Amino acid sequence: MAAMWSLIISLLFLLLTIAPSSSIKFLLEGNVYPVGHFYATLNIGEPAKPYFLDVDTGSNLTWLECNHPVHGCKGCHPRPPHPYYKPAADKLKVQCGGPLCAAVRRDVPGIPECSRKDPHRCHYEIKYVTGKSEGDLATDIISVIGKDKKNIAFGCGYNQEEPADAPPSSVDGILGLGRGKAGFAAQLKGLKMITENVIGHCLSSKGKGVLYVGDFNPPSRGVTWVPMRESLFYYSPGLAELFIDKQPIRGNPTFEAVFDSGTTYTFVPAQIYNELVSKVRGTLSESSLVEVKGRALPLCWKGKRPFRSVNDVKNQFKALSLKITHASGTSNLDIPPQNYLVVEEDGKTCLAIRDASSDPVMKELNFILIGAVTMQDLFVIYNNESKQLGWVRAQCDKAQELESVIDSRL
Repeated sequence: MAAMWSLIISLLFLLLTIAPSSSIKFLLEGNVYPVGHFYATLNIGEPAKPYFLDVDTGSNLTWLECNHPVHGCKGCHPRPPHPYYKPAADKLKVQCGGPLCAAVRRDVPGIPECSRKDPHRCHYEIKYVTGKSEGDLATDIISVIGKDKKNIAFGCGYNQEEPADAPPSSVDGILGLGRGKAGFAAQLKGLKMITENVIGHCLSSKGKGVLYVGDFNPPSRGVTWVPMRESLFYYSPGLAELFIDKQPIRGNPTFEAVFDSGTTYTFVPAQIYNELVSKVRGTLSESSLVEVKGRALPLCWKGKRPFRSVNDVKNQFKALSLKITHASGTSNLDIPPQNYLVVEEDGKTCLAIRDASSDPVMKELNFILIGAVTMQDLFVIYNNESKQLGWVRAQCDKAQELESVIDSRL
C-alpha cells in the first residue's frame, strides 16, 4: 500500500509540474527576522543577470540599486548581494511625456513635473516607511522562465536613503506588486499567456515562501473575500477596528487597513498603539516574563530561559483580530500571537507591531498597515481583475501542497 501511495503522489507531482501554465511561480527566500525581507530572484538584461528583489505589495514601482552613467549610485549599499545594475544610456531614454512615465506618474504620488531641459528622462522619487529611493525610469529585458522574455519598465535607483542603523541589505531592490498600471504584474500581461493581473503570496513563518503572478485558480473553500477599496493607491480591504482577546481597544476607532508585504512589521496609529501596549501588558500581569528593550524593536520580554521560537512563548499572549468593514459587510482577520511576535537572536520575544507616529511617512497616512509579520502563513490573494482581496490560513513552507489546494495550472 505504501508503494502504491508513493506512486500516486509521484504522478500527482508530475502532473503539477507539466500542467499548462497560466501563471508564474517565484520561490521566495528570506524571513521576517532577522532578514526583514521576503525576496524573489529576477533575471534582468541581456545577458541576463540575477537580482534579489523585495516582494512589495505596497509599492507600484520596481527598482534596482543602479550605477547610473551620470549620477553613479549614491547611498547605495556598499556590499549588495549582486553588483549594481548598470544600464546602457539608451535604456534610460524614457520620454517624460510618454505612456510609461505617465503610468508611473499616476501610480506613484509626488513625482516631480517633467523638465523641459531633459524631456528624455522620467525621474521618480519614492518615500518608504524606512527610507527613500530616487532615480530614472529604465527599460530592459526580463527573463522569466526558459526563453520567455519581456521588455519592462523599472527604476534605476541612483540615490538611496535609509536609516543610519539599517543592517546590510539582503536585496538589490524592490519588486513593486502594487495595483497600478506600472506594477510588475500589470506589465507581465501578455507573457506566457498571462491575461489577468492577479497576485498571490504565501510567506512562511519558518522562512521562505512562494509568489504567484498571473491568472491562477484560488482555493475553492475557506477564503475570506472582500472588495478592494477603490479610493486608494494601496491594497485596502476597508476600515478596520482592532481587538485583543475579542475585546475592543478603548474607543474602538476605525482606520484604513492596508496590506503591505514589503514592510516587515505591522504599524498602527498612535491612538490605538498605546492602548494596545497597555492591554498586552495587562494580559501578562501574572506571567513570569520580564519586560526588556530589544535590539530591533522597543518592547520585548525575556523568560527564565532564552526562547528558540515564538512557539515557546505564544501561549502566554492573547490573540488579536481586525474587524474590517467593507462594501459587502464585515469580515475578520485573525492575528494569533505568532503573527505579531518575533524572537530575537538572544532569545527575547518582541512585539512586532510598531507605533505609526514614530515614522514620518506612516504618521501622515494614518493607516493600520498590515506588514509581512502578520501575513505569515496566510495565502493572500490580490485580484486586480475582480477588485477583490482574499486570505486563508495555509502552510506556506509546503508550496507543493499549496499548489494542489489552489488547483493552479502551474
